[in-house]
This record gives sequence, C-alpha cells and structure tokens, in this order.
Amino acid sequence: MNAWFGLAGGRVELFFAVVFGFVGLMSLLYSVISIRGKRAIAYFVFLMVLVGSSLGAVFSQNLVLVFVFWEIATFALWRMLSFRKTEQHLAWVWWIDFVASGLILAGLLTILLKEKTANIGQFKGISVSLVPALLVLIGILAKSVGLPLHIWLSKRYKDAPAGVGALVSGIVGNIGVVLFFKLFLTVHVPNSLMTISAILALVLSIVAGGVAMRSNTMRGILTCSTISQSGFIFLGLSMLSFYGILGGITYVFAYAVANAGLFFSMGLVEDATGTGEIRRLGGGARKAPVLATATAMLGFSIIGLPPFLGFFARLGIVFGAVDEGILLGIGAILAIFLSLVDLVRLYTMVFLGDGPSNEWRPVNWFLVGIVVLMALVSLAGGFFAFLPIRFLGPGIS
Repeated sequence: MNAWFGLAGGRVELFFAVVFGFVGLMSLLYSVISIRGKRAIAYFVFLMVLVGSSLGAVFSQNLVLVFVFWEIATFALWRMLSFRKTEQHLAWVWWIDFVASGLILAGLLTILLKEKTANIGQFKGISVSLVPALLVLIGILAKSVGLPLHIWLSKRYKDAPAGVGALVSGIVGNIGVVLFFKLFLTVHVPNSLMTISAILALVLSIVAGGVAMRSNTMRGILTCSTISQSGFIFLGLSMLSFYGILGGITYVFAYAVANAGLFFSMGLVEDATGTGEIRRLGGGARKAPVLATATAMLGFSIIGLPPFLGFFARLGIVFGAVDEGILLGIGAILAIFLSLVDLVRLYTMVFLGDGPSNEWRPVNWFLVGIVVLMALVSLAGGFFAFLPIRFLGPGIS
C-alpha cells in the first residue's frame, strides 16, 4: 500500500511544486476579482482541485497515480472552461484529451505489465521498448496541447477566462513535463525515441511560431506561444544532456510565470477595450503605462533576453541542442527568433501605435499589481538564476 500511494520528492519535484503553487496562487488572486456570477464558487473549487492534483502528480512515486492526477487536473480544467462555454462546444476538446489519455494509458500499461511494478524507484536501469514509449510520448505531446495545433488551440482557449489560460500554460500542460521527466529520464529508452522526441518538439515550436504570425487575436498569439514554448521545453529534455535538461526544467519556471502573466495582461486589455482583435487595438501604453511596462518585461523573459530568467534557460537548451547536432541548434535559434517576432508584433499592436486608445476603460489596479509582481519575479529570477541552477543541478546529475 505504501509503495502504491507513496509520495516523495527530490529537488526537481520541489522546484515544480513551487512553480505550480505560485502560478496557482496568482490565478486564484486574479480570479477572485475577475470571476463573478452564480457559478463562481464551482469555478474556485475546481481551481483548487486542479492545483492540488498537479501537486499530487509532482510528488507521486507511482506512474499510474501521476496519470490519474493529470486526469483529475484535466477534468477540473474542463469544468472551469465551461464557465463561459457550453459543454457541447467543449466536446471536441474533451475527445482530443480522451484520445491522448488513451495513448498514454496504453503505453504505460504495456510497460507496467512487463515490469510488474508502477513504482518509479524500481524503474531505474530497466529498458523500455520503442512502441510503448512512443505511445506515451505522443500522448504527452497531445495532452500538453501540442497536437494537433490549429484545431486544439482555438477550441481550448476561445472565450476562456484569463485565469484559466494561465493555469493551462503554467500548470496543466507542464504536468506532461513532469511525467516525461519521471519516466524517460529514469529508464533506458532507445536512442531513436529521444531523436523523435527532439524533432517533434522542435517542429512544434517552429510551426507554432509560424502559425502565430497569421493570428489576429491576442489569445491566438498567446496560445501559439504556449505551444512554441512547451515544445522548446521538451526539446531541452529530449537532449538527455545536463545543460539541455537543466535548461528545460528552468525554462518551465520562466515560461510558466511569464506566460501566465501575459494571459492576465491580455485579459485586462480585453476587459478595458471589449475586444481581443489586435487590429482594433493600439496606444495602450498611453492609457495603462504600468501594465504596458510589466507586459514588456514578461515578453522579454519568454523571448529569452538578458537579464531575465528565460535567457539563461534558453541558453542551456540551445547549448544542449548544438551539442547534439548543428541542425538542432539552428532549429532552436529559429524557434527563439519566431517567438521574438510574434511577441513583438503582439506588443506593438496592443500597446504602441495610434490605435483607438480613447476606448480604453480604467483597469483594476489590484490585477495590474499581479501582472507587475509576475514581471518582477521573472526579472529577479534572472538576477538570481544561479539559485535555481545550483538547486536543480544535483537533482539532475
């Protein structure tokens, strides 16, 4: 019984827990002000269930329980998405999640039936064949909102509260990173699997960056950014090198905090202007200069500009990619460039220019303060980047 329900954590697990807890707390504070109506209580209950189940996945030492906790988090997310949508509209999202979960479960059961254990501690040193490992990998990428791009994204984020967008990008999608780390960095897998993983992750990152260029809504650009950054994280982990893994896990922190902050910021812009169409926006920096400054800082961290934490994390992933092959290194740099173009375009269209800035209504200063706090955390993470790097190092090596 202890082996089945055992919860334990090392340095990496504690790191994930801090990231998930912080994003969850910020989403809770943001939603307390922004969520109203008869279903608000249910919304907050499922928010707590989502955060709690994500922490369960982080600390669980049983692969089946990691999967179960992820399913609980997904169900809670589905109920939160229905806050502004009909369940019929969400059916497509649910079916994609169902198929992805089926792939993961099929792969895990194949592995567990062969090894006759689900305890992660007993998986060290064993070899896993390509087919079940590939099923788990594809399921993780799909469930982490990576596949299929254009269908998955628009359905999941359209009209969702900003707090939900932050939870998806900051927590739910990253549970896949937790499962990837616990399984594929514990067992021996064929080299071809990590090659496939790296290529898929890089293609997702680049394609998502390209799709964002065709989007004319804030949510569309941010959802593509979510996929691009998620793919970049999986690229780092797929390297199986110290710098690649360290960069990937560190970037979870940089991306989760900054991307959640951007969702909050864009939610405030939508509330202030009544639209998410970037062609109908502009001049926001004159109406909300503090929000504009904080948003720029968050974007800098995601892009990977110094001295923000994202710079050091991305640098580690690029080093790991170059070490594996020059083409992967070039692809990683291209993915970063596309992120730069997408977020600069988003910021320029929303906050700069001569758009209809007179249509901006006053923004809630408490919510702006949350965005500012997340921007400052991103900046402080860069100045003190040696702390997470030093903390994670022993847990990775």
